[in-house]
Amino acid sequence: MKKIIKIAFLALMGCGAEEKQSTRVIDFDKVKEMPADLKIENVVLLETDTTELLGEDVKVQYNKEGFFVMNSRNAKGIHHFSPSGQHLGMAAQIGEAPGQLPQIEDFKLIGNSLFIICGMGERIDLHKFSITHKLETTTEIPRYAFSFQPLENGNLWFYGGYYILAGDHRLFLTDGSGKVKIELLPNEAPPIGQIGGHAFFQGDDRILFREPLKTTVWEITPGDTLKEAYKFDFGNNTVPKELWENDLFEGVGKIMTKGFMDIFFMVESDRYFLADVTTLKGRDRSKSLFLRDNKSHNQFKIKVNQEELGHFNSPIGIKGDQIIFFAYAAYLVRNKENLNLSDKAKASIANLTEDSNPVILFTKIPE
Repeated sequence: MKKIIKIAFLALMGCGAEEKQSTRVIDFDKVKEMPADLKIENVVLLETDTTELLGEDVKVQYNKEGFFVMNSRNAKGIHHFSPSGQHLGMAAQIGEAPGQLPQIEDFKLIGNSLFIICGMGERIDLHKFSITHKLETTTEIPRYAFSFQPLENGNLWFYGGYYILAGDHRLFLTDGSGKVKIELLPNEAPPIGQIGGHAFFQGDDRILFREPLKTTVWEITPGDTLKEAYKFDFGNNTVPKELWENDLFEGVGKIMTKGFMDIFFMVESDRYFLADVTTLKGRDRSKSLFLRDNKSHNQFKIKVNQEELGHFNSPIGIKGDQIIFFAYAAYLVRNKENLNLSDKAKASIANLTEDSNPVILFTKIPE
């Protein structure tokens, strides 16, 4: 199954609340390439549930309470799995029955709560569920957004991009009641249709933010400003600034023909920064995983061939010295003889079939 690529055709423009700092600049073409021989140390098999089979294109959040997974297309809801992979039921269901949600744009975990946003035309509803799948509160947010990030202090950041319903700012902050407190990134370009994409990612005790097709990764500071954290130089594969000065649809067609790089996922721990960098050209797609050790300043990239290394397509986090992946079972089965497995991992996938539910992989970060 080919992974559905979702791109948010957005840009970081007109930010009047930016702070300058010493930014970590990454010249991607000059980063050394390492073999993709990551050792799989542990495998968590996600229990199959009759409600719905999970595909390869999913949204995943996890914490000490387990893994929360939703299909990106035609989803029936958010599945909750224990840390060991046991299916604990549907944390939230999509449908028209009482207690169900009409749709789910995005979801996030904060503490023992699951937050979900649902598009309702020019606004969204913010739903808060308990970790035991009980709806606790629903709050109306007066503007549209498709990506969001709750904060520990009860405030929430929302991102609507260039969608025609997003209003005159692409990024805004609300309090817990839905009142808008701060607006950033004026919508100066003509609006386009929603194309989707993640904007907020987990950093080391901070929130990282980026707009797809741009090369800067920002930290959202405790003072509710944007501060540069990382900046990528993709060379000839960088999306040109001229894209945002002309018709966006026409410009997007041109860069798809020429080819470009973008960051589809990132995560930062107290030591490492990981980015999923994808190159798109026409219908062709290739992927590299970039890893930087912020203590030693060593960095490398791994090219991921989908047929042979498809199990490394979808990183979802970092735990200590391990990269965590959500992996489609078929890739593991097809390449079983070539996998670098610990004895424990080998035993875990012994009975895996191509029709099995996806798994969670814990792989050793190379020294």
